[in-house]
Amino acid sequence: MKKRAFSLLEIIIAMAFLSVAILSMFWMNRASNQGSMDAYYEFLAFSLAREPIEVFRGFGYDYLKMIADGSVSPPAWYSVGALKDIDFDFMSDMQYPAEARLFQRMVELSPVASGKLNGIRIKVTVAAKGQSRVEVWMSRKSVSLESIVMERPK
Repeated sequence: MKKRAFSLLEIIIAMAFLSVAILSMFWMNRASNQGSMDAYYEFLAFSLAREPIEVFRGFGYDYLKMIADGSVSPPAWYSVGALKDIDFDFMSDMQYPAEARLFQRMVELSPVASGKLNGIRIKVTVAAKGQSRVEVWMSRKSVSLESIVMERPK
């Protein structure tokens, strides 16, 4: 009676196929994780950029014009004209996710005019802080959103 077994060559070939399959699964898992984290941090950056735009739009043109002129200071948690860290403070009135502290935000207000219409352009730029995990995971360096608040016709 003849015994059958696998040869050393067959075992090596099977191990090579198995290692390629396992490595490709690890690579797919890593790519999926990279995509998920990129989407999460990009969503967070857009949310952090959208929030001051909505707040400033709620102020209206007249109040925004006074902030842009420098006659009135903006709310304490919004720094206009300078890149400012977004702090996480659980006692603060403004609550952000803990990962928000890995970003910096700059709000810019500038007057615009088109014929008889006047407006204030609001531009918000959110960028990852240097040497943070957001820089590793997020494919963009920064996110910018803009809006215009127009003067009411008289």
